Amino acid sequence: MKKVKLNDMVGGWFIGDFEPSLSKSKYFEVAVKNYKKGDYEESHHHKISTEYTVILNGKVKMNGIEHDSGSILTIPPTESTDFLALTDVTTV
Repeated sequence: MKKVKLNDMVGGWFIGDFEPSLSKSKYFEVAVKNYKKGDYEESHHHKISTEYTVILNGKVKMNGIEHDSGSILTIPPTESTDFLALTDVTTV
């Protein structure tokens, strides 16, 4: 068994094509992200990747729609979305 700390990862990303990484992959990335109330990410999209966002706790607004704890959002390629943390939030 190997143990690492999430805080040792860059920006919460622990699987993907970067260092350090628990599993190096060019095909997908996984992160646990913590946001403070009011944090905002501009609208963006991915050309070929599907983005999956799990709201572990808290409440967010994406494209003007509110989502709360337990929501699993699927954003297909070329669909744009922004992200506003309405509360402190943890996502995967």
